Amino acid sequence: MDLARPKSGFRQHNTTKVKLKKFVQCKEKVYQSSHAIYQDYWVLENYVMAEHGPLACYDNVTYTTHADYTYLDNVVPLLERWQSPLSLAIYAPGTDFERSLESILYLRQCHPRKELVRQLTSFHIYFNVEHLPQVVLSPKNALMKMANCGGPPPYENVNKMNLYRTRQGLDYPVNMGRNIARKASLTHYVLASDIELYPTPGLVPDFLNFLGRLVIGRPGQQPTSPVVHVLRIFEVMSNISVPNTKQELQKLLKSGEAVPFHMEICEVCHRGPLLEEWINATVISDELNVFNVGHRLEQNNMWEPVFIGTIEDPPYDDRLTWEGQRDKMTQAFAMCVLDYEFHILDNAYLVHKPGIKQPAKSYTIFPQTRRNNCLIQKKILKELKFMYGSRNGCVI
Repeated sequence: MDLARPKSGFRQHNTTKVKLKKFVQCKEKVYQSSHAIYQDYWVLENYVMAEHGPLACYDNVTYTTHADYTYLDNVVPLLERWQSPLSLAIYAPGTDFERSLESILYLRQCHPRKELVRQLTSFHIYFNVEHLPQVVLSPKNALMKMANCGGPPPYENVNKMNLYRTRQGLDYPVNMGRNIARKASLTHYVLASDIELYPTPGLVPDFLNFLGRLVIGRPGQQPTSPVVHVLRIFEVMSNISVPNTKQELQKLLKSGEAVPFHMEICEVCHRGPLLEEWINATVISDELNVFNVGHRLEQNNMWEPVFIGTIEDPPYDDRLTWEGQRDKMTQAFAMCVLDYEFHILDNAYLVHKPGIKQPAKSYTIFPQTRRNNCLIQKKILKELKFMYGSRNGCVI
């Protein structure tokens, strides 16, 4: 089965598989369900497995992400554009577990694109050891349950105040989910992203063809610094379809129907180098290539890029929660110290689920933010410097 369902040009990738295998030098993983306690969480890895079965680690890319069940309306629109493996970690403490399983079963049994979900999506579930569900079925028995296809999807129109984690005052362990999903990837290359960020269609075969050209162009040569491939991020108005090409995106940006991601909320987090030049550059070819190379230094020292990397890149810190903010800064600091090169791709990008987010009218520093800041400065930063060292210009 050809998971990527690529457009024309993928033949070039097929002719370079042997070279990619030698270039990537990864090991195949056993694809199976497992469960274990990690820190203060139960982790059910591959609780619901994709039907793609075992994969070659070198010739595909896995989209790794996290969510609670209220975000599962994004699974199908994401897969329709991604068309490759999806590794999804769902936070489901207490009674949220049952609703999460109902949502997964609905997607696999009832949704018009259920075949797409079944073939490509591996679902992992995690929850606090102190907030156990009443019943946790075995993976086999969970899949034998029948979804209620006559009712609305369990993940739609949910009042967030009714979530178990909201009622219990639990923070969302975003980095735990990111690490679970990435660790479970069967492929060496991963796009560690957020579930509401949709990629350009054909990105995986385009990226593999791009890698194939690099391997052929420099046989036996390795880059002097670690490299990841960055995807710029944009937002579109709620009544606008997500653009499929850079030319379409440029038209929407010119008309004001699209904007760069979170420019009014955290510009330094997402601008990165040469954003305007990237937006205004004339599209000469639809072939994937590198527009420019950036580093997380100087004016870009607070940059939080989303990128295609590997399962060997520095992990996220599990102790940092979504509510506390700055949850990706520790990984970015480690990558800065390690002198990662951020190769910004052209003709590929991410677009947030339609609807442009507006900045809050008033800014409130939550207790979790203070706690995260204190934890980073007093503990995590020291640990990172012990593990990776330090480098002028690298900050959190």
